[in-house]
Amino acid sequence: MAIIATSPESSVETAPGATASVRSLIYVVLLASLAAYFLAWPIWRAQFLVEIWPTEGWNAYLQDAAATGRRLYPSADDLTGNNYPPLSFYAVGYLGKIFGDNLFVGRALSIVALFCVAGEIFLAVRVLTISTLGGFIGALWYVAIMARNSTTYVGTNDPQIAGEAIMGAALVWLLSRYQEQKSPLPPLLLMVLAGFWKHNMIAIPIATIAWLLYTNARQAAFPVLISAVAAMAAVGVCAAVFGSDFLWDMLAVRQYGWSNVLGNVGHLQWSAAAFVIWLLWAISDRHSSAARFTMLLVGTGLFACILQWFGHGVSGNAEFDLIIGLGIGIGVAFARIRTSWLANRIGVDRARDVLIAILLLRLVLVDRQETALLLLSPDFRAALHDRQTALLKEAVIVSKIDGDVACSNKVVCRVAGKRFIVDEFKMEELVATGRVTTAAVAAMLANRRITSFVNAAPTRINIDTSFSSWLVKRSIAQRGVADVLF
Repeated sequence: MAIIATSPESSVETAPGATASVRSLIYVVLLASLAAYFLAWPIWRAQFLVEIWPTEGWNAYLQDAAATGRRLYPSADDLTGNNYPPLSFYAVGYLGKIFGDNLFVGRALSIVALFCVAGEIFLAVRVLTISTLGGFIGALWYVAIMARNSTTYVGTNDPQIAGEAIMGAALVWLLSRYQEQKSPLPPLLLMVLAGFWKHNMIAIPIATIAWLLYTNARQAAFPVLISAVAAMAAVGVCAAVFGSDFLWDMLAVRQYGWSNVLGNVGHLQWSAAAFVIWLLWAISDRHSSAARFTMLLVGTGLFACILQWFGHGVSGNAEFDLIIGLGIGIGVAFARIRTSWLANRIGVDRARDVLIAILLLRLVLVDRQETALLLLSPDFRAALHDRQTALLKEAVIVSKIDGDVACSNKVVCRVAGKRFIVDEFKMEELVATGRVTTAAVAAMLANRRITSFVNAAPTRINIDTSFSSWLVKRSIAQRGVADVLF
């Protein structure tokens, strides 16, 4: 069974023409404009020395350790932990030695990786449908929704998006090699490599392996086996290099429960419109290989997302495989929309108009509007300058404290030249699982003569991003000025 389209007809594109070309251009311009609009905020924000997300300082410390040959995986009795695989720390750490601070190098890498993933979605749709327009729609929707809804990862020092770029490259490579009837082993090995950059990207390799075994088990069995052996061998190498602490750190203590899922499941509202659009098309076109492949990819992404959300502290990055799958699914659905129930009733062009309108409205019709406030509000722009100034002042205070200091904002301690001594997430999980009590944690800090420093000034990104709130405040201020004048 073929994974990909083998002829122009199989992509179910509409016939070329002036009207179709204008329509296509409008679709692309609208989505591209919206993607650029949302990207303005994380790109502008990335220049400031503030903590965008609590893992930023944590990652920077471990990147420092990797680049200087210091210990990367703490022992079990240490107050810090590291449950991430090693590759991202070495890559960003060494890039930081060349280009500057790891914090800003990691932020730049996440933005570059976002465009890489978008390009991979474009290529995957092209392989599946031979549709350039469908590829653009899927890729631009991905950039827009990530820049709109995943601002804690886009433009932050976090390895997730770069890991997704490696995994996405492996997926496109595999689809291309499969089309040419070549062995899937090289891209499967690249997926293994991606797993040692970031370990929670499980949906794409599971879906890919399942598809390979489903379509041609005899040809796929040996490459799948070799890639599994390679993954286990890589774990063994890490254990040999980093010691047994590597295994214990990777199996970090964590609290699990349905309450964690319920606390996160609301995130799915952002991609729900795209999911429904894709699903309705996939049901209509369920006999095609493109529909079946995306069903496996999106379905596995959704399952992996919910599975990971059982763990306490797991955030929006659990959705990223699902969002990539939906980007590919939306692109394929757009290219093959003639097969859908809607297109059969209102026509291909109108069906595509409806699809684009729904995607755009879901992105726009929300109250959180950072880019609008960035353009319209001087106070909003000044807030990040103020937070950077506050962070630098607090770093001076911390630098004058004798001995080890545990900062609630690790970027402050890092700027102050203090070593990474306490991982609050590890402490929280030990308390949540009943391993220790809050009093026992305080006693451990006291016994090791660690000073706790709680940031008095706002040094994180916790700015009010409500557009309606800004309008109300602006209206009140204007009325106040008018009352004074008249």
